[in-house]
Amino acid sequence: MSDSTSTALQLITGNRTCSADSLVPWLLLEAFELPYEEIRIDLFRSDAVERLALFSPSLKVPVLIHGDIKVWDPLPICEYLSETFLENRAWPTNLKKKAAARSVCGELHGDFIQFKQEWPMNCHLYQARKPSAALEKEIARLDAIMSCCRNKYGDGGDFLFGHFSIADAFMAPFAIALDGYGAELTARARDYVDFLLEQPHLQWWLEGAQRELDDIRFASRTGTAG
Repeated sequence: MSDSTSTALQLITGNRTCSADSLVPWLLLEAFELPYEEIRIDLFRSDAVERLALFSPSLKVPVLIHGDIKVWDPLPICEYLSETFLENRAWPTNLKKKAAARSVCGELHGDFIQFKQEWPMNCHLYQARKPSAALEKEIARLDAIMSCCRNKYGDGGDFLFGHFSIADAFMAPFAIALDGYGAELTARARDYVDFLLEQPHLQWWLEGAQRELDDIRFASRTGTAG
């Protein structure tokens, strides 16, 4: 019987510029050097829904395909990757830390609705926007998560829970937006945001987003948009 973990992985993603959900599992795959094929779908093309229908039961990205298994939504994708390929190394091994990390990921994934509406991840296309009172509360909560996790669970390291984990992957889109919109953060939170943005894989994503924007601008100037 063949080992199911040897089956090739495919990750279906959206635009580098704005698909925050796509960034999360992509970053996990890159950080742990798991081999995979990326299939990127331009969500702004007229045929995007038809292309998504070939891969995604929800007609959304991201989707992970592993043989005849499909996993959609970033949190279960990350869970699946950790359990199936990483012996759960994408979570902290300490039970207390793991419980906190899972809780943080659930909060980042399911909450912060105001943040996602007012300050969506939109790489390199930011304009200064004064946050509403509701958004300021959510920014303060993000600041607290970054500061407290590093202080309480970081073991003196730079990541939230000592080493790179799913929690850092989920924080990455927030870090991009917080930096892009010029959020006022405490020194400890700012240090974490700066550190995360300096990571090579995240820099690679941002470079890809810049290339997307350059292509869009070129197509706009030349009238070659598809």
